[in-house]
Amino acid sequence: MKKTLAAIISIGIIIGALAAIPLVAQEKIDTSGVPLISQAITLTDAVNIALKNNPSIAARRAIVAAASAKVGMAKAMTRPRISTTSFATTGNMPMIAPGPEGVMPQSLQLTPDRGRLDQNLMAEYPLYTGGRLKGKVNSAQALKEASAFEVAKSELDVSFTVKNAYFQALLACKMANAYQKRIDEAQERLRIAQDAFDTGRIAKYDLLRNKTDLAEAQQKLNNAQRDVEMATIDLKNMMGISQTSQITLSQDLGFSEAPANLDDLQAKALQQRPEIAAARARLRSSQADLGVAKSAYKPQVSAMAMADISAINAANPEKGYLVGIAAALPIFDGGLRKSSIDEAQAVIQQMQADEKEAVQMVSRDVASALSQLNAAAKNVTLSQTAITQADEDYRVIKLRYEAGKATNVEVLDALASLTRAQTDNAEALYNYNVAQEAITRAIGQR
Repeated sequence: MKKTLAAIISIGIIIGALAAIPLVAQEKIDTSGVPLISQAITLTDAVNIALKNNPSIAARRAIVAAASAKVGMAKAMTRPRISTTSFATTGNMPMIAPGPEGVMPQSLQLTPDRGRLDQNLMAEYPLYTGGRLKGKVNSAQALKEASAFEVAKSELDVSFTVKNAYFQALLACKMANAYQKRIDEAQERLRIAQDAFDTGRIAKYDLLRNKTDLAEAQQKLNNAQRDVEMATIDLKNMMGISQTSQITLSQDLGFSEAPANLDDLQAKALQQRPEIAAARARLRSSQADLGVAKSAYKPQVSAMAMADISAINAANPEKGYLVGIAAALPIFDGGLRKSSIDEAQAVIQQMQADEKEAVQMVSRDVASALSQLNAAAKNVTLSQTAITQADEDYRVIKLRYEAGKATNVEVLDALASLTRAQTDNAEALYNYNVAQEAITRAIGQR
């Protein structure tokens, strides 16, 4: 009995533990093939969903895959190549017949003046190329790295854009909340005014002024609610999810005035920004291309082997083989090699200038983002002080009005000032959060 009871208790504990684990929402797809989600999302969730669904990032990743394939193609040129070619020819004089294009090494056959069948096997291996093949591999690898850094840049851009859209939605919600508070207070003011009018303590124009104030607040709330819907639509679009998705934002616009040092931020940015890394990778690629161009002044040496069997008649086939080394060096090319080197050097100069420009751009981004962050932090502090002051002013004016020492217009003006201070604070918080994420983007972090 005790064992049975213990087993029941254990099962209950397990079920309770499972119930406590939050369910992970499975991603669904709507009728148009777009992901459909229904959940509360954090800022990190929004970024991760966007990075998964963004088509521009997918395109960039495909470019990286293509660049990786080009690396494989370049490496393939450093390995032995073997081909086999079959010939079936007839004619009335000896001729040289080339094998099909695209098959390397390509076979060339001297055909007789009669019908002939021939089977050829060729092998070739580069022994020395003056750095040409190695340079091509290095160039392709550097371009692959540059493509990967371009993906990282796209991810930074998408991340920042999505965060901005998330903050826009939060700002719209804060605006709507501020106007809802204004309506709640205006409705209470109207109730008090209606009682005062009914008992003959205020004139009708005071009552109408309260009604007008309430109507204005309701219009602003309607506009704010529209802005919430529009911001949510934009956020869903940035995340790449269906517009029928039901999402709620689980974070708020935060503020923590942490000091930031420009030199430290600059150092991080120069190490982490993918734009700089991509520019340097392209520079390495162009330097490798210069080595490829210079290799044309050096001999090209390869080992070769060939086996052949041919038959003019089936009864007497001929067999043979050939092995050897071939070396070649151009003597005069009309300036082609020199022009190729000049072009490669000019490209290097362009890539060096691009690298310097990338460094300058990153430095400007960091300094600009830090300046905006500092100003935004000051504005948040000021707006919070303004809310405290406006709230106190409204409280005092209400007391004065109840004591008959202030007019209804003064009360409504104080209420409007309080709402304005709240919306100014919301905008200041929005600008601060955007500036903070701009710093994160500027130093190359998501």
